[in-house]
Amino acid sequence: MSTRRVLAIFLKEAQDIRTNKNILLMYLLPFVIVIIYKNFIPNMPVGFVLSFGLMFLAALVGMYVPAMLIAEEKEKCTLDVLMLSPATPLDIFLGKGLLTFVSIIICTVILIFVAGSSLSGAAPIIVGMALTAVFCINFGMIIGLLAQNQMATGVIGTPLYMIFLLVPLLAQLSDSFITKLALLLPTHHFFNMLRLVLEDGKGLGETINQLAIILASIIVSFILLLVVYKRRGLTQDR
Repeated sequence: MSTRRVLAIFLKEAQDIRTNKNILLMYLLPFVIVIIYKNFIPNMPVGFVLSFGLMFLAALVGMYVPAMLIAEEKEKCTLDVLMLSPATPLDIFLGKGLLTFVSIIICTVILIFVAGSSLSGAAPIIVGMALTAVFCINFGMIIGLLAQNQMATGVIGTPLYMIFLLVPLLAQLSDSFITKLALLLPTHHFFNMLRLVLEDGKGLGETINQLAIILASIIVSFILLLVVYKRRGLTQDR
């Protein structure tokens, strides 16, 4: 792994995102949702508003952005150029994933302010988001590897994004199959962690169980990413 190559890919992707309207829209959605809930729905608890926005940020941005970045490169065949350069697959994954990770953490801090919450107890939220973001980025890259182009990314990814986003939210309303399904999703445990922190005032040490499950999910998703990469590679199927 080369830090210089990772940084170069990071900067390249940062430039590309500025002109990608679909990706920019994904970044805007969590803020739009928080603003709508905060200003147009009376007596909505700040904790719920922030939790809802952070779930959108993790599930949509965390998965959609890396999937689109890889699929776009495959579609334009620019990954072929990267593969011919000294950059290794690890450099490429880290460069693309790092951009999404850093942007999610920055958006998390901004969302806390927009929702009207305080940064004084934000450490558990940021740690939880950081771990959840890594899982989502891994999962998004898997989708990007499986998809042949950007359109296929939407077809493959959208149902999965909705599962990771909506099932944890619906699980709060019923005790059924959805609740059992939610237990398998790291986003569900992230949402529960947010509720413990924002509604019950729990600290980082009291959310260890949720964080441990998310960490285990990161390991599983990384192994799956390696398996998919070995079978599919980074270049477009021809």
